[in-house]
Amino acid sequence: MYACLYKPPGSDDVNRGVRLADLAQDFSPRFECHSADLVSIDVSGLARLLGDSHAIGEELRRSAAARGLRVHVALAATRTVAMVLAYARPGLTVVEPGGEAAALAPIPVGILEAVHGVPMSVKNGAQSAPGHIDRPAVSVLKRWGVKTLGALAALPATGLAARLGQPGLGWQTFARGQDVRPLVPTLPEERFESSVELEWPIEGLEPLSFVLTRLLEPLSTRLERRDRGAAALHLALGLVKCHDDRDPPVDTYTRSLQLPSPMRDVRTLRTLILLDLESHPPPAAIERVTVLIDPTPGRVLQHTLFTRAHPTPEQLSTLIARLTALMGQDRIGRPAVVDSYRPGAFEMDPFRTEHPHVDRTDLEGSAATATSTVDIVSALRRCRRPVPARVAVADGRPVAVTSDRRGLAGGHVLACAGPWRTSGNWWEPSSTYWNRDEWDVSLSDGAVYRIFRDRVTDGWWIDAIVD
Repeated sequence: MYACLYKPPGSDDVNRGVRLADLAQDFSPRFECHSADLVSIDVSGLARLLGDSHAIGEELRRSAAARGLRVHVALAATRTVAMVLAYARPGLTVVEPGGEAAALAPIPVGILEAVHGVPMSVKNGAQSAPGHIDRPAVSVLKRWGVKTLGALAALPATGLAARLGQPGLGWQTFARGQDVRPLVPTLPEERFESSVELEWPIEGLEPLSFVLTRLLEPLSTRLERRDRGAAALHLALGLVKCHDDRDPPVDTYTRSLQLPSPMRDVRTLRTLILLDLESHPPPAAIERVTVLIDPTPGRVLQHTLFTRAHPTPEQLSTLIARLTALMGQDRIGRPAVVDSYRPGAFEMDPFRTEHPHVDRTDLEGSAATATSTVDIVSALRRCRRPVPARVAVADGRPVAVTSDRRGLAGGHVLACAGPWRTSGNWWEPSSTYWNRDEWDVSLSDGAVYRIFRDRVTDGWWIDAIVD
């Protein structure tokens, strides 16, 4: 037996802060919230406590009224019948087993519009809604003479599928009051947080590591039971107040780590936190430690037999954290193009350890197509720091280029193209401002360089080499 509670829109509730989920939780742990105004409850075990179906329904209405809620209550042997009757009829409706078809038959077919957002089936592990129906579809059913759910349930399934497709069969199943999936209980939002008050303040990272291990172990166990992984780590350190000039500026020191992939290994999480604190140490001794984890669905690994094993996300995350602590936050990552005309402009984005799957056949086909249509004859290898050069100029054009850098001997200019004048970021600090004249030159030693003259300092530089 299932009960369905529906709160109609516009109802004047005395206490607007009360949710239907709170009411359902008082009666059974097996309830499912379809929306904020609709909830289904498995009440099959309440007969020995409250009585028959009518007594259970009256108790639900009485409890809702005590909370200031005005709801429709329906009880039936299937959730679909209880849901439709809760939408269609106010007050309390009880359908005895075997009377489902007769109870749904006189209800207008337009009720399908009201319940279109309720998921009615499960496909490939995800909820779908074959109950979705729009007004034109309802109009088509009415033009056929189908005005009630009973008439829709009596139509031949083969002809209905031929005219309306798979959604039509879903609507007919709904009209017959059949459940196509079991009740999926709504679980309360679980908070993965752990905290400890220290008896004595600690200052070093070594004693802090033992505290972090104590906090992370139960969190990792809970994540594993829920098949979840940590997407982000939030650390809050309560600081000691010294009541003198050395007082820290804040009482709580917080740090947040965005993890590149879901993980729950205690040693890895502890190492990432310690490496971050090594680069950003707290300003005072610690007397309270709190760890909060943002959960995400666990990582699914599919290993192959004929490819080399890649480093695990835990190993790669630890390596990136160690490099970040050594080199700096803005010097580790992957280069990304920025929206700027400044030569060589780029920024560092965080590494990603998971990438979307690419079909190898599609990749090879795309590469073959690109090779057949685009003939790449040269590539520009940019010097990340421009190399100082000595340039001889005649009639406003470079005639010789030399440099002290090994491997860039230079020579006479055989051919040149330019200049191309570029400038920008004059409103930014001097480190990002540029104003230059660029040339492409072919030298007697066989090299092709891109050089430029800085119009601010009047100096010449080698910016790139053409391969």
